[in-house]
Amino acid sequence: TEKSNVLFCFNNTKLMAGNTVSDRYIVYYNSDTVFLNVLNAGTWTRKIAYIGNSMQSATLTFYKDTIWVCWKGGINNAQIKARYTKDKGNSWSSILSVSPVGKVSAPSVYASSNGKIHFVWSKESTADTTVNYNVYSKGVLLATPTVLSNLSAQGLWPSVIAIGDTVLCSWKEHPLPSKVWFRTSFNGGISWNKLPDQPTTTLLGTSKDPNLAYAYDASKKVHYVYLSYDGQNQIYLQRSTDFGLTWTNPTIISNTNKLSQFAHLECNNNGFIGVSYEQRQIGSSLFDDSKKDVGFTYSTNWGNTGSFSNDTLAYNFNRFGSVYPALSKIDENNFYLAWLTNDTIKHEIKVLERRVRFSVITALETNSAINNPSIQIYPNPFSTTATIKSKTNLIKATLTVYNILGQEVKQIQNFTGQTINLHRDNLPSGLYFIKLMEGKKIITCNKILITQ
Repeated sequence: TEKSNVLFCFNNTKLMAGNTVSDRYIVYYNSDTVFLNVLNAGTWTRKIAYIGNSMQSATLTFYKDTIWVCWKGGINNAQIKARYTKDKGNSWSSILSVSPVGKVSAPSVYASSNGKIHFVWSKESTADTTVNYNVYSKGVLLATPTVLSNLSAQGLWPSVIAIGDTVLCSWKEHPLPSKVWFRTSFNGGISWNKLPDQPTTTLLGTSKDPNLAYAYDASKKVHYVYLSYDGQNQIYLQRSTDFGLTWTNPTIISNTNKLSQFAHLECNNNGFIGVSYEQRQIGSSLFDDSKKDVGFTYSTNWGNTGSFSNDTLAYNFNRFGSVYPALSKIDENNFYLAWLTNDTIKHEIKVLERRVRFSVITALETNSAINNPSIQIYPNPFSTTATIKSKTNLIKATLTVYNILGQEVKQIQNFTGQTINLHRDNLPSGLYFIKLMEGKKIITCNKILITQ
C-alpha cells in the first residue's frame, strides 16, 4: 500500500524482475522518488532507488545478483538515468547518464545473459523524434547513442530485449497511420541491420506501445520473436521465425467486445505466451481508471494462429479500478501479473499481483515415471482420438489431462483394462500433459499434442 501519487510506467517497459519466486523486485515511482520494492523472507520492503525532480517512466532489469533501475528525470532538460544495486537496494552505484540532456522520454532497459545492459528511449528535437540506443558493457556506455528510427518520422515508445549478443528493438512511428518498426543487432548493439523498407505491418490505422518476447523451441530448433501492441483499442500479436525479416499478419488476441491497451508480453521455451493488458467497457473513458480491468490471454502452442485462449479477467472491475497491468517472467515456470488499484476514499494505491504457475510441468520433469516403456500413446500428435495402451491390466485407474497452465481439463475415472481411448471433444489445439494413476501409484506422466 502506497500514497495515492504512486505510479507504474504504463508503456512497454518491465516492472518486475528476479530469478526465483522468493527473490523478486518491483519498481514504481512518484514525482520525486523512484522506489524499489524487494521481496525478502516473504515480506516486501520498500527501498529508495533515487530522489530527484519530475520522475517518470521508471523501469528495471536484473542480471545475476544485480538489479538495474532506469528512469527519466526532468521535463525539458530531462535525461535518461540509471543505477544498480548488488545488495537488494541497501546501497547503490553512482548515477549513470544514459542519454544526453534534452527532451527525452519512455526508457526501456534489458539485461542480456552475457551481462550487457541495453537501453532505448525516445528523443525529441525541433526537427523530429527519434528512437535512440545505448549499451553498458564492461563498465562503460557508448560515447554516442545510436539512432535506430527513421529520421523523417516520429519514433516513440521503444521496447528492447536481448539474447546474448542478439539485440531486438521495436517502436511505434507517427504520423498516422502509425506503424510498428523492428531492428536487430547480432553483435551486442555495436551495429544494426538496415532499417527495413516496410514496417512489420501496413494493415492497421493505429498502433502503439509494441512489446517484445523471445522463445526457442529446442525440439524443432526454431527461434520465435513475438511482438504485441495495441491498435484501434484491441491487442494484436505478430510472430517472426527469422529474427524480424518476415512477420505473420497481426492477429487480434483480446476481447473485441471491450477496449484494450498497454500490452505486456512474456513467454517461455515450452510454447507458452502470455499477454496482459488494461481493459475497459465500450463507451467508458480512457481517463476513468475506476472502470478498468486486468485482461489476460495466453497460447500454449507457440502463438500459432487460433491457439490463444478466450480473453479472461485476471482482476475484475471494482470501484478502485485496475490500471497498468504488466506480466513479468521470473523463470520458465513462474510468471507474475502486477497492477495498481486506486482507493480514492483512503487516498492510497495498492500494488497487487497474481502468479501464473506451471506446477504440472515441474512435477512431470522431475518424476521418474515419465515415459514408462510399458505404456504406449498413439497417435501423438492427434486430432480427434488418442489411444493409451498398457502391457499390463489396469484396475480402477484414473487418467487426468492438464493444460500447460497445470489446470485439469479432462478426467477418465475407474477404468479397468489395457486400452483407454482419449477423445479430444472440445479441447483446443495445443500441448497437454497426462497423468495415469492406479490408486495412489503413478503409472506414467507424459506429453500429448492436439493438432487442428
